[in-house]
Amino acid sequence: MPRSRSKRRASAALTAALTAVALSSMSPALAYSGSGAAAYADKYALNPNTPAYPVFGADCTNFVSQALHVGGGYPFRGAYTNESSEKVWWSRGSGPTKDTFSWSASWVGAYELYRFLLADQPGGHPKGTAPGSSTDYWTPDSVVTGDVLFYDWGQGEGVSHAAMQVGYGADANKPEWKGNYVDYHTTNRYHAFWSLKPYNAAWATTTIYFMNIDPANK
Repeated sequence: MPRSRSKRRASAALTAALTAVALSSMSPALAYSGSGAAAYADKYALNPNTPAYPVFGADCTNFVSQALHVGGGYPFRGAYTNESSEKVWWSRGSGPTKDTFSWSASWVGAYELYRFLLADQPGGHPKGTAPGSSTDYWTPDSVVTGDVLFYDWGQGEGVSHAAMQVGYGADANKPEWKGNYVDYHTTNRYHAFWSLKPYNAAWATTTIYFMNIDPANK
């Protein structure tokens, strides 16, 4: 009997040790990856990810949402529930047509995504504004790769465009413009100077809103 009890204790101890090793080797839930979001944006800036997603007539926020979720790992919130709530963010189905795809307002609307990121926890953190006339090289220090820039053209529509900061260097099409650059859709652009002044006819009335995406989103 003592030998049997001893064996059982040894077996239990071994099982506990193996379980501890297994648990310690499990990867923790991954946090938001700004570099992953930027890599996705770079890959699909000029050639949309179809048929996985449809392309909208105004596709900027659909594109940024894809980068946040697929590339960055920002999880859906309130999946497949109230489409108009600022506290939900999701998409379902696949393209290339919108007939087989559904989404929350925040997935496709720039203002709605802006409001969602403010309402979500930990969500996003506003980091100030800049005019569309800006020629400064850099966005704020707190705005990093994988963060989102929102644009109000000053034409009475409010925030109506979104882009993702993906790096710094020379504008891919206008290399004389150097600094932080963004990817965006409609018009599709890869590594465009962050204020968009080289491309934006309404630069004089434009306001840009910076949104830092909290890396704790998971």
